[in-house]
Amino acid sequence: MANNKKTLTIGIVIVLLVIIVTVSAAYFQQAAKPNESVVSESQSESLASPYRNGVYKVNGDYISPGGAEQIGVTIKLENGIIKESEVEVLATRETSVEMQNDFKDNFKPMVIGKSIDEVELSKVSGSSLTPLGFNDALDKIKNQAKI
Repeated sequence: MANNKKTLTIGIVIVLLVIIVTVSAAYFQQAAKPNESVVSESQSESLASPYRNGVYKVNGDYISPGGAEQIGVTIKLENGIIKESEVEVLATRETSVEMQNDFKDNFKPMVIGKSIDEVELSKVSGSSLTPLGFNDALDKIKNQAKI
């Protein structure tokens, strides 16, 4: 009987030592990283970007040789990064419609996966004015999404 009590006591001591060593190791591992802080996912979103996540849809304005035109722009924004984007051709003049369609077919590689603050298009598939409407729309989206 005394032998069983001794074995049980040794077993309990070993379990307690394992727990103490594990907790100590975890504590010292965290203490070795004094400049890092633990931030929840929702907090990290607000710290990582000055913009709210969401889908934004606006019309961008620009002037063509024929007069004022608009292009519809939809952006899905996550942590300040453009995850998805679509444009809607809203031009009323034939040449502007063609330019917006060319832009629509070719702009995505220039914006998807990029920070909204870094995107400013100048010429896409021969269209140098349609990007001005797109950039105007991005400015409007930045204002709407600003935290």
